[in-house]
Amino acid sequence: MAESPKSQQKPTAGVVGPIEDRHFPSLFQSADQTSLSAQRLYLRLQKSHLGFLIVGSLVAAFAAIVPTVAVTWFYTSLAITLVIGVILTWVTHSRRDDKVWFDCRAIAESTKTATWRYMMKAAPLEGDDSAKNQFVAELREIREARPSSPRDLAKSLDGTAQSISDFMNDVRTKPFEERKAFYLESRLRDQKGWYAKKANLNSCGESHWFWITTGLQCFAAVLAIVEAASGGFQIAVVPILMTCAAAAVAWNQMKRHSELAQTYSLAAQELGEQEAIALDITDESQFFAIVEQVEETISREHTMWCARRDTVIRTSKKGK
Repeated sequence: MAESPKSQQKPTAGVVGPIEDRHFPSLFQSADQTSLSAQRLYLRLQKSHLGFLIVGSLVAAFAAIVPTVAVTWFYTSLAITLVIGVILTWVTHSRRDDKVWFDCRAIAESTKTATWRYMMKAAPLEGDDSAKNQFVAELREIREARPSSPRDLAKSLDGTAQSISDFMNDVRTKPFEERKAFYLESRLRDQKGWYAKKANLNSCGESHWFWITTGLQCFAAVLAIVEAASGGFQIAVVPILMTCAAAAVAWNQMKRHSELAQTYSLAAQELGEQEAIALDITDESQFFAIVEQVEETISREHTMWCARRDTVIRTSKKGK
């Protein structure tokens, strides 16, 4: 997962404006910002690391044609390139930006799910008398599930943000039909569109990197045949191409295009099916059931994503 599904809705009739990140609890805002920042830095370090591997192989390929007077300079440059690659590997491992990215994303998505349940009066936050206390307790559980979160979130804390915003309370007090319309537009359809778009992008990304990798390997094979027939080249081009192909494979695997295309596509299809059912609902108790199903669909991909990295993600359950 590269980033959080962002809310980009138009205003819905009967509700005060579209929902924005600032309307969510302060825990979501700080976790979301920290996760995105850590993600960007992690991916930049990975790009730099792969880039220096390619540069290293490119420099080494010219070893056979380096003039004697430039040998010292040449191998000094190669050593510097390789040392930088090692440093980037160490920095990436020691900083653990990927862990901060995954942990804070789990906190942000768990908080967002709890927030929508609170605004819709869905279980276990349906009681008006105890809902606020239950919601705050749930936020505390989400935060405490990640013991390192206070340190990770420290840089992005906003002292003016609220745990329960006025916008959340305003939506919660709206009549059932208005809450239903707001949820369908601002949560269900918004997320359905987001997942459909991301499924398409990841599918295209998978195809893009497949053809790049295949093209590099085919080119390397052709050059190897030519070298075998001609007695070899002065510059070792084949190792450069194979290094580039390996870097492309590593990047594609890190981005998980194939897996995300499938999971996002499934989520978009399920949300579409739930939307068709939700449109005809007139009973509030049935609406609560749909909210539960939608939130489970949205959180499932996050849960699976975090589970593969031993990251705890909190989800509310009926009867909790």
